[in-house]
Amino acid sequence: MGDRTDDHTDNHTGTHDTKIAGAEFCPPLDRDAALAERAVRKGADLAMEYFRKHIRYWDKGHNDPVSEADVAVDHYLRHALMDARPGYGWLSEETRDSDRRLACGRVWVVDPIDGTRAFLEGRDDWGVSVALVEMGVPQVAAFYAPARDAFYMAVAGQGATKNGESIHVSDQADLAHARMMGDPDAFRSSRLWPEPWPETMTAEPANSIALRLCQIADSQYDCCVTLRPKNDWDMAAADLILREAGGRVTTGDKAPLIYNRAKPLHRHIVAGTPGLMPGMMQRVVPALNIWRNRAA
Repeated sequence: MGDRTDDHTDNHTGTHDTKIAGAEFCPPLDRDAALAERAVRKGADLAMEYFRKHIRYWDKGHNDPVSEADVAVDHYLRHALMDARPGYGWLSEETRDSDRRLACGRVWVVDPIDGTRAFLEGRDDWGVSVALVEMGVPQVAAFYAPARDAFYMAVAGQGATKNGESIHVSDQADLAHARMMGDPDAFRSSRLWPEPWPETMTAEPANSIALRLCQIADSQYDCCVTLRPKNDWDMAAADLILREAGGRVTTGDKAPLIYNRAKPLHRHIVAGTPGLMPGMMQRVVPALNIWRNRAA
């Protein structure tokens, strides 16, 4: 599965390639992490060439914009990553999906520009996201918000970093003083939430869900709830970064997110510091139950 050596040993690190069920030998994750970091940085440089300029964009449907910048970055990342690892699978927001990825032990999961609407409006809350998923779980993650010069990186079991410095979630355990990433009006609605959120909880909107989770990872914020569906490419990199920084990420049904399924969609996301998760679930679970009963 790319970079195969005769004795399955990396000459630089001395670590052994790993064997994945149904796949060839794969290089150590550190080498895939280095590849992902290079690709994301160069992809972000390319995106910046289009940023705050008059560019072409169109609607994919359901108020979902895409631009020529998204397409250009997607094209670059696909070649940079897949040419180096031709045996890996590929899943990207801007590439036609193929069920070939379901048979791959390792899969690149990519959002060339997460937060396209913010990008088109000239705001800085967007970024380039790449994750490497193995057997349904992210193992390598790189997310770069170049307009903020914020580069987040994680490898499973090795912690998370921002611009090369270790990061960790806050120790916040009180929702009354928590900093929530999300639409402030949504959390004030008694119609949406049978169990109300604390009035003293602050909430700030952001377009990129990946950036929201990364900002929880580096303790700028404490939590995030979205009951709108998110795709694998929205979540995979930020999921690993937040978990490696000591945070938690689940669905509203308290289930872990599983990636590279036939339908790469997650119906809702609850993320935050370990101490805040019980209080958030106390509000999310009854809200979901009510909405499901109404739909039935």
